[in-house]
Amino acid sequence: MTGKLVDTNVIIRYIKDEGNLDEIFDEENLYFSSITLGELLFGAECSQLKDENASIYFNFCKELEEIKPDSVVAPFYAKIKAQLKTDGHPIPENDMWITACAMAYGLTVVTADKHFSFIKGILIENR
Repeated sequence: MTGKLVDTNVIIRYIKDEGNLDEIFDEENLYFSSITLGELLFGAECSQLKDENASIYFNFCKELEEIKPDSVVAPFYAKIKAQLKTDGHPIPENDMWITACAMAYGLTVVTADKHFSFIKGILIENR
């Protein structure tokens, strides 16, 4: 599989029309992790427009292919978490799962978060 897995912060910026991200979302083979959808829905839940924002996020994600954490992804998560622990570079748990989803399927992570660079072997597109 080839393509890009889009991180939560990039999706939010795209929806808000911030950051000149149109060229990414014009590409084919775009994916999101169900972990990312959970993060988006958490943001909606904490907002004043819960239902409206949740609907926006669900509808947006319908346009992308979903990668779910499963038995294919789990070994990548375990290796990432062990590597980060050994190296002394903890990152948010959800980002480890998002990265594991990308690594399991050979995808590039599109993100604005710099801490992804602590993960060995991940392909990153910083936005």
